[in-house]
Order: sequence, then structure tokens, then C-alpha cells
Amino acid sequence: MNETAPERALLATLPGDDAGPVFAEPWQARIFALVARLAMDGHCAWDDFQALLSDEIRARGAPDGSDYYRRWLAAAERLVAAGGMAGPEALGARKAHLARHPPHPTAARQGPIAVSPARKG
Repeated sequence: MNETAPERALLATLPGDDAGPVFAEPWQARIFALVARLAMDGHCAWDDFQALLSDEIRARGAPDGSDYYRRWLAAAERLVAAGGMAGPEALGARKAHLARHPPHPTAARQGPIAVSPARKG
């Protein structure tokens, strides 16, 4: 994959180890990917998101950083609302829907990708 400078800057913000990015739960990877995609597609400036995230961490962050991705989510909600992509009512409705219908669990596995056979009927 040929990464551009903005993509490298985004990836540099990920917590990780020698094996790559580390997320404790799938939703953390999803919110990171969502904000990264918004920035890469030009829907927001990465610097604007970083400022919101810094503000969230300063104002409401846990001293030990244990709520880092909760702060990331709060900053993303502020970014989406400020950019006119969705208002508080739409965000609230979406959050309520996701609470009732959480995404299927995901797990990363090393190895080839397998495609399930087509289901009949």
C-alpha cells in the first residue's frame, strides 16, 4: 500500500506495538477509521479533529488515559455536528439504534481470506 503523507500522519496517532495498531475493542478501530476517512476524503481538517480531541482529553479525560477512545468518540461527534454532517437529533437517533442493534463482533485473523459458500433459499 502506498501511503500518502496525510495517511502516514493519521497512522502515527494510533497506539500500537511492533506488530501494528492496537485497539482494545472493535468499536475503537471503527471510530478511528471513520474519522480518518472523513479527513482523507476532505470532509474535515485533521487539525480540527486533533484540536477537538485535545479539548476533550483536557476537559474530561481520565488521568490514566483509559478513556482515550471515549474521548475520540466525543470529539468525532462534535466534529460531525460542527461540520453540519449530522445534528444532535440525528446523532442521538443513530446512537440509540446502535445500542439496540450493535454491529456484529469482528476479529482479525492472520492468514488467507476465506469466502463462505452462497446460501440457498
